Amino acid sequence: MLALHGGTDRVELSDRHHVSTDERLSGCTVYRVDDPGTTYGHLVLTLTLHPADPGTDERRVELDGEPFERRRGTDDITAAADRPVPYPLGDGGLGEYESDRATARAPCPDGGEISSVEATAAAGYPDPVTPEDRRTLATPARQAAERAAQERDCAARLPQVPAELPEPEVALGPVAETGGSCAWYGRLVAERGRGALPGRALAAPAGRASAHDACLLALGEDETRRIWPAYEKSAEHARGLHSTLSTLPLWMKAETFVGDGSRGLWTDAPLSARIDPAAPGKAGGSTWWATSVCDGRPAVHLLQVAYPYDRIVTGDRLEALLHAYAGDAAARRGCTGVAYPEAADFARSRAPGGPRPLSDRPVSLAPCHRPRSASARTTSPGPGPRSSPSSATCGTASVR
Repeated sequence: MLALHGGTDRVELSDRHHVSTDERLSGCTVYRVDDPGTTYGHLVLTLTLHPADPGTDERRVELDGEPFERRRGTDDITAAADRPVPYPLGDGGLGEYESDRATARAPCPDGGEISSVEATAAAGYPDPVTPEDRRTLATPARQAAERAAQERDCAARLPQVPAELPEPEVALGPVAETGGSCAWYGRLVAERGRGALPGRALAAPAGRASAHDACLLALGEDETRRIWPAYEKSAEHARGLHSTLSTLPLWMKAETFVGDGSRGLWTDAPLSARIDPAAPGKAGGSTWWATSVCDGRPAVHLLQVAYPYDRIVTGDRLEALLHAYAGDAAARRGCTGVAYPEAADFARSRAPGGPRPLSDRPVSLAPCHRPRSASARTTSPGPGPRSSPSSATCGTASVR
């Protein structure tokens, strides 16, 4: 921990909050001490204990909203995202990391009070985080998850922190050159053609044991201009092209949550809707999800489509996207029991007089696997996958 951010000889803990295994959510801030009487943010640690009974888990996690918000007004808004998608720690069995944070998880055996323990260590300073710092962040996250699990009689075995953590990318690239967590999409458009689907992708390495990963897809300016006349012709109240190019671009995001991370998920405000991990479904026309069971734990495979892109990508094309993504995400993890929303739901997503499907080729859907046997942003009461260092609470640590 002392080696973080170029190294320091002394740190101190906030005296206002502390990490505790007696609470479902707790956190602390570690401050760097430089000149006498001068302290700076150094590290933020949050600890989450998920109860065995999902009905008593009160967390509410809102899915990330606009991924290009910080780039509004730039010439090419979808050239890069505000944040990378999650990168797996190793094969993902330990957790994942981003540019400035690392999350480790300890799944617990059945029969105890706790289903899993999750610890996130985030850089508490605004400067860029180096590759060495990312590994330094992953180490206390793993230690906190492991020691908290031990204190709560959770016999979890955590993998070691990988020796190297690749730099998380934020620049979107051509779909044909993107693999990893977006490989499924490259195969889909190679088979069926792209039409009005995104030509840019942001992926991470595909971890076979990842509990959280994603694929971000977007249209560039030229592509948006190309499809816009058809949208304006079909839409009763079309959004202006200028605001789309400069402020609110066309994008979609495929994202998977496995285990306790699938609990308490809600779509982005202001029209929030709960995502049920027990059954496939949709929230309006903008968020669709499939479900599966991964090693006895529930999983949710989501597809978010930005407005008004959800008025352009509809019907069987939308259905093919979710089937291709969820089928790949489940197969990579060895998940079973993949369930999708009904075909009729997708058919109803195409408004009368709206755009026709974006390809006339037959839709090839991933098979629905049957189980062989009977598996964001957080609001109150606590932090979630994307809680920021500035919003996390922290102090003296009972996880030693």
